[in-house]
Amino acid sequence: MVRRIAVVIVAVLSVASQAAAQDQWGVNVALTPSWESGPGVKQLFSADRVDMQGSEVRVGFVRGLELSGDWGISFVNTSIADNSSLDVDVSSCGRGSCGTFLRTVGRTRMTGFEFHQYEPFKTWRNRVQVGMVGAVGLGWLRGQVYKRTMTEASDVESFSAPAGEFFPPSKSVMPLASLEIAASAIVVRGVKVRASGGFAMPGYHKFGLTFIYLIPG
Repeated sequence: MVRRIAVVIVAVLSVASQAAAQDQWGVNVALTPSWESGPGVKQLFSADRVDMQGSEVRVGFVRGLELSGDWGISFVNTSIADNSSLDVDVSSCGRGSCGTFLRTVGRTRMTGFEFHQYEPFKTWRNRVQVGMVGAVGLGWLRGQVYKRTMTEASDVESFSAPAGEFFPPSKSVMPLASLEIAASAIVVRGVKVRASGGFAMPGYHKFGLTFIYLIPG
């Protein structure tokens, strides 16, 4: 946990050191209609199987330039769909034979904060850009999950548990991290729209839109 917090601190200092080079404050709203778990995610969860889906909303402030990059901090609200599941410690006896099986029930979500940095690689006609956006942060799982434990002796225990159980390495705080390919366009002066997709813990964003308004200096 100390290492995760250190990563966030380093990210904050990194973006803060660039503030002098940026000259416009603004606000951003980001919508991700659909995300899902995928290859490699189960290692991050220390699990044998992860099957999760949901959507996400982020609201925050940014500092940047129309024809350059931007950085900022956002409040993150991630929903996790019903019947999303997580299987732990089943590799020794086969799925369904023994282990711990978790499943979301009802309203399960994760809220937190993240710091992002967007860097464009190429700009065309002072209007369209292609680049990458990365972010780090911390989130807290909220709600209840159904937890079922089975032993090799066929003993079964089932009960409702806090949603934090869905991230076995911590059971309280989940690290947030993302690295996505992005394309942005200046719609009108001070207004940018960015489309992106890629890896975003706890899964992969299929497609997301970010709306940015830079307040005139």
